[in-house]
Amino acid sequence: MISDHAPSPDAFSHTWRLERQPHGQLQFIDAAGTVHEQVEVLRAFPVSAPHGPVAIVAADGSELAWIDSLEQAGGVLRTTLEQELAQREFLPVIEQILAVAGGEPTEWSVVTDRGPRRFKVAHGDDVARLPNGSALVTDTDGIRYRIPSISRLPTAERRMVEKIV
Repeated sequence: MISDHAPSPDAFSHTWRLERQPHGQLQFIDAAGTVHEQVEVLRAFPVSAPHGPVAIVAADGSELAWIDSLEQAGGVLRTTLEQELAQREFLPVIEQILAVAGGEPTEWSVVTDRGPRRFKVAHGDDVARLPNGSALVTDTDGIRYRIPSISRLPTAERRMVEKIV
């Protein structure tokens, strides 16, 4: 894990690494080789400091790494972090689920806050229920959609989601 006194950019590759999985989510592999699935990359101050600092956070919300500046990361790591942040910032909200069809992959037809969308979800694991009752749906292109509250969906829509997760 990187502390507040981050090492030189070359040292990042020796202490931990990020890997994008085929279904689009990131894995964090720490210095001991422990794999953390479904990690999030978060800007600490997105408006006042858009180039950093950045935190890499585990699914349970614990901080795995802290990077004072994206310039610090350099190379492939910086590219991966910037791509993840760009995807995270494009997060359509699913307002209505019209249909979920098929096995794996499933084809979704929804209405989002940005208009109607059709997309495919490769695995049930790509629909992540969050502790606050919301869910993140990651399509086969790595685009994430947010369902604000599964419990507040109309019954038919809730059943479509619950069949998958």
